[in-house]
Amino acid sequence: MKKTVSVNIKGLNFLIEEDAYELLQDYLDRLAIQLQNDEGKLEIIEDVELRIAELCNVRLNDSKTVIEFVDIQDVIATLGNPEDYTDNEEMEDSNSYQDREKKSTEKRLFRDTDNATIAGVCSGIANFFGIDVVIIRAIFVVMFFFVGFGFPLYVILWIIVPKAKSSIDRLRMKGRPITVENVKDEVEIAAENLSKGSRKFASSIQNNDTYKTSISRGASLISTIFGIGFICLGIFFLIPFLIFIVGGFEVFPIQSDTGFVSFPEFGDLILQNNSDYSLLWIGVLLTGFSIILFLLILGVNLLFRLKSKLVKFSLLGLFFSSIAGIIICAIIGIRTGKDFVIGAEIEKEIAQINTPVLEIIPELEKVNYGNDFNVKSHGNFGMMEVKDNKITLYGVRLSYQQSNDSLFHIKQNISARAINHEKGIDRCKNVKHKLTIEGNKLKLKSGYSFPSKDKLRDQEITIIIEVPKNGIVKMNQKDIKLGIENEDIDTETFNEKGYLKGDGTYNHWD
Repeated sequence: MKKTVSVNIKGLNFLIEEDAYELLQDYLDRLAIQLQNDEGKLEIIEDVELRIAELCNVRLNDSKTVIEFVDIQDVIATLGNPEDYTDNEEMEDSNSYQDREKKSTEKRLFRDTDNATIAGVCSGIANFFGIDVVIIRAIFVVMFFFVGFGFPLYVILWIIVPKAKSSIDRLRMKGRPITVENVKDEVEIAAENLSKGSRKFASSIQNNDTYKTSISRGASLISTIFGIGFICLGIFFLIPFLIFIVGGFEVFPIQSDTGFVSFPEFGDLILQNNSDYSLLWIGVLLTGFSIILFLLILGVNLLFRLKSKLVKFSLLGLFFSSIAGIIICAIIGIRTGKDFVIGAEIEKEIAQINTPVLEIIPELEKVNYGNDFNVKSHGNFGMMEVKDNKITLYGVRLSYQQSNDSLFHIKQNISARAINHEKGIDRCKNVKHKLTIEGNKLKLKSGYSFPSKDKLRDQEITIIIEVPKNGIVKMNQKDIKLGIENEDIDTETFNEKGYLKGDGTYNHWD
């Protein structure tokens, strides 16, 4: 059981153990003696008392209401001993160049919490090596996002590296000689920082707002977290975007079996003219880089607490430039979309076959995988080829319907889209697809072509086969099971479909 004393330190009341109070009073008495010849004695003592009040206040919580002896020891360790503020006889007697040089090189690594963003690790390393702290922070950011061990390294250093608590620690951190003059310099710097921090704390006491410090620290932590998050997001978008703009990133699907094409290929195949391509390119670059730079600058601003008006104007400019880029892309998208509005088709009957069995034989064409095959695809077989101002697509649709007589009717349906019906019909007429009939054999080419100037406008080939009752259809000498013989089937609406891929693979579904 220990006695407690109620003390008032700069407007705050504390319950403090009696031995802790005696230790604190002794510290203040020694401080007053050591500063008796200092012109700023009263101001420094006042600031120190405010700092003591602040340090004591943060050590109290709902479960702890009394300042203990060990708490005062920690406070004194943080502030530094008064004896450090005066001449040291041993220092004064050490006049040799070698001794001074030795002291100047005896550096120790400390965390510089006075200039810390999080824990003072980067500031301490910067002081140790004598370089700008921004460089160290940038290195940690790079290691965090690209190397992967930046965060665990920072945490480890946070744990094992002590913080600079006194003026002597700060001198050792910077590698400066521990002389009377340098000690006084550090005390003056500490006193200046202390004065600023203490007056801020005193102001909060006068306004009865003791939680401002905690709120400020919480806001700083949130700002740091969001800053790192925005930087991470910016880098996350930057790398694929750079790959995308050089044309190596396949992102645009053309149709279900054609795989994906890159941005330049997309422009050649989809957009109506070169001017649209140029405008879209400008819009994409403007939007992409504006958003990425906005995220990076915003993240750096939150992380390093930049207060430059240039940063604010830059963020505002990037915001409006991204909006402009989006508008440009939207205009080109609407203009291109208009050329898909109207669907047109041409259907013609190719032949009538009087036979009980119809055999379909796919005729595959060799796809050129050389330099001329500039549209890439997934799978073992190419599904699209662009060569000699001609686009060749691989894959033909089949439709099975009920014949009205005892004959097989073979029809070819060609469809395409355009801004109006007339232009759609012209595009249908430009589609070339070869099929031949020899006896009961229907030979189908797996590909069809049209001029590159027509662009990709949903050009499709559908072979319609009207099957008579009890008729049999074979594909590669295998029967295609049709439900047309089922008596429960409505023959008037009967329509089963199949798809002949470019590699000769056939899929069938009801």
